[in-house]
Amino acid sequence: MADLLVNVINNQRIDDPAHIFKQIDKMENTGDNITHKIYLCLDKVIFTPLNRNDIHALASAIDDVADTIKEASGRMYLYNIEDFTPAIKQIAAIILKASLEIEKAIGLLRSSKKANDVFGLCRQIRNYERQSDLVYYQAVATLFENEKDAIKLLKYRGILFSLQTSVNKCKNVTDVLNTILING
Repeated sequence: MADLLVNVINNQRIDDPAHIFKQIDKMENTGDNITHKIYLCLDKVIFTPLNRNDIHALASAIDDVADTIKEASGRMYLYNIEDFTPAIKQIAAIILKASLEIEKAIGLLRSSKKANDVFGLCRQIRNYERQSDLVYYQAVATLFENEKDAIKLLKYRGILFSLQTSVNKCKNVTDVLNTILING
């Protein structure tokens, strides 16, 4: 989803951006179905590789990332945004980087010998979140300082907020991963 978001934001020559936004929506729905199946399986499986509550929390945190990416892309689509600011592009790129780090961290959870690597990935995601904060606050300040069209200001502020929330949700995944590693 993050890859598609970055693609639509950076590629001004997309013939049908609505198609990509619909793909993001479809992927989020697929993610919801996967999360639901995880919850159902947790009730049926006797022995789990991780604590049931940890699996539930991790699935929920990842689902929150997907939800906020969908929210951001939905706002872009509904507001008919075609001119993406550098801040929107930067935060979307950060979401993609953080998502890829989450994917790596999840893959490393299977090996208890890789805990330090997972901690390192979590630190990197928290660094991305701090970078995104800086971009977000500067972009909002610039928007309020320079944008005279109130409707446009509200649209861009809403998109920036949704994107920043996505990065915050990525950071929340690291909190769950840290809990798993510390308790595991």
